Amino acid sequence: MATPDFSQIGGSTDVEKRSFWSRPEGIFGLVVLAGMLGAGLIYFNQIVLFLIEVASNTLHLALLLAALGVVVFLFTSRDVRTAVFFLFKTLMRKIVGLVVQLDPIAILKIYVDDLRQKRRKMQGQIDTLAGQLVKLNKKINENNDEIRQKFAEANKAGTMLERPGMKETASLATIEGAGLQEMNNKLLPLQRNIQQVLAFMEKVNTSADYIIKETEIKVRLKEVEYKLVKESSNALRTAVSIFKGDPDKKFYFDESMEYIQDDMSQKLGEMKRAMDLSMDFINSVDVQNGILSDKGEALLNAYNQGEFKFVTPDTPAAPVYVAQPGAPAPPKDAGYRNLLE
Repeated sequence: MATPDFSQIGGSTDVEKRSFWSRPEGIFGLVVLAGMLGAGLIYFNQIVLFLIEVASNTLHLALLLAALGVVVFLFTSRDVRTAVFFLFKTLMRKIVGLVVQLDPIAILKIYVDDLRQKRRKMQGQIDTLAGQLVKLNKKINENNDEIRQKFAEANKAGTMLERPGMKETASLATIEGAGLQEMNNKLLPLQRNIQQVLAFMEKVNTSADYIIKETEIKVRLKEVEYKLVKESSNALRTAVSIFKGDPDKKFYFDESMEYIQDDMSQKLGEMKRAMDLSMDFINSVDVQNGILSDKGEALLNAYNQGEFKFVTPDTPAAPVYVAQPGAPAPPKDAGYRNLLE
């Protein structure tokens, strides 16, 4: 359904033609300025005491006058005022933009709620206008009934003109009836105007219902789209982070890899140095083994040829104890008691 254009009702609403102070950032700027002015009024006494204290000293007074001169120059310079104004506008726009970036979907929902509130307000105004139309119609009908009564009184009095005062009564009734008729003639255009306005507002109310529903559907669709895009963006960012890596975590990863590489190189160098140092000992051991092997082979050949001579230890003769008559018998271990001495 095509949305009706009501932009021409009550003037143009083109954002491009609106002044800065009528825009959201301008309204926020007015609030900020009002807050600054209120703070100045609250701390007015402290500011005055500070200025008096500064003015009591000549040097401080000179600095204060110089600062005042700079402030006056800044306020009287058109270029400076323009620059400050544009800086203020930019700051307010940035702040409002930050508010929008916090939760844009919530702002869209607030806009839809505002449309609903305006529609409810308009419905109340329609009810009030309809009530006024009922009152106006009732007033016109009451006037018509009273006109009939007055004209009936005038006709009745006209038939009784021979009686005293009837002519004046007929004339007064005719005048009142004419006045009521004139009132109805003036109320009728107003009644028609109210009917037209009421019919138009009923159409606007119906169109507003479609506009609000259409806007609500758009907001719901935009909310779903925004959520899906955010989730897709987060997923893609996670996928890209796998390739690029987190800068902080990548730093520690590279440092760990470098430490492992350095430690491995150091340990491999120590192992090579140890092998080089032990090679001489291993060679000498191999030489000794070779000499012993040759000597053992020569002894084996001598043994096979019967020329091998075994080494026999010299063993002293064991003392023989002769038992004397009447003497005690020697101990049983007398023969080997001194074996280990």
